[in-house]
Amino acid sequence: MEFHFDPVLAFSWSLLAGFMMAMGTGGGGLLAGIGHISILGVGDPNTIKVINQILEFTSRVVSVPMYLKQGRVIWPLAFSFGIGAPLGAIAGSWLSRDFLSDPSLYRTVFGVLIMFVAARMLYESLADPQSRHPQLQRAFEISRRIRGQAERPDGASFGAPSMVQFRIRRIQVNCAGESFVFDPLAAVAGGFAISFVGSMLGVAGGFLIAPFMASVLFFPMFFVAGTALVALMLPLLVSVATYVFLEVNVDWPLVVVEVPGVAIGSLAAPLVNRHINEKYLRLLLAVVLICIAVYYIL
Repeated sequence: MEFHFDPVLAFSWSLLAGFMMAMGTGGGGLLAGIGHISILGVGDPNTIKVINQILEFTSRVVSVPMYLKQGRVIWPLAFSFGIGAPLGAIAGSWLSRDFLSDPSLYRTVFGVLIMFVAARMLYESLADPQSRHPQLQRAFEISRRIRGQAERPDGASFGAPSMVQFRIRRIQVNCAGESFVFDPLAAVAGGFAISFVGSMLGVAGGFLIAPFMASVLFFPMFFVAGTALVALMLPLLVSVATYVFLEVNVDWPLVVVEVPGVAIGSLAAPLVNRHINEKYLRLLLAVVLICIAVYYIL
């Protein structure tokens, strides 16, 4: 097979992108897009979008079973999100194929998106925990308590989340002995909106779903990581299928090289995620993304 790109560089970059994708905090799809635009020189925005999402889906196939084993998925929340997400993915992919096909426009919009994500990461890394919303502070403390406790080898010492009450406008779940309530209709609407934006730009939407679940619905980040990955699997698959149906060009040699790299990077993330200090990781990524965003926009 002949390559029109450096396969070693493509594989190496996909390792890093796969690791960030499986961390569940957002940024992995952006790194994949940055690699395709600026490192590998892929010129067609629609090709970049569909390959990014193929890689994002691959990452979830590898990492989600590990999060499931660790008991870190809130199924009622993931299912609620998944009801609206496929419709958003179809609408976003359909519009993006025609309206974001110009490389210059896509590059600028992608840069604005990167700046938004970086600013959010920077704020979350530097903000005083004591100034947070009481429910957000509670979720933060629960995540810190879980990470600090002794864990069994199977990694499920805190127990998997469970639903204790179901109503049309109210679902109550138990996470690590604490009770959390959310409106499933809000999750459905959030699923549509987040998948629409993600499909338009050719990313999964982890940069939006993580703060939506953590900062709007006030769930602990420890459980948000796995739940967000599960919730985005169906819309990713639908978005890729829509792009293929619309006859978008897919660079299959590039996919063949990058998929194994993403898979390997994604295997490591769930094991590291439960121990790593997310604050410093997000701070470092935010600084790097801001520099890249300024370059793309200007």
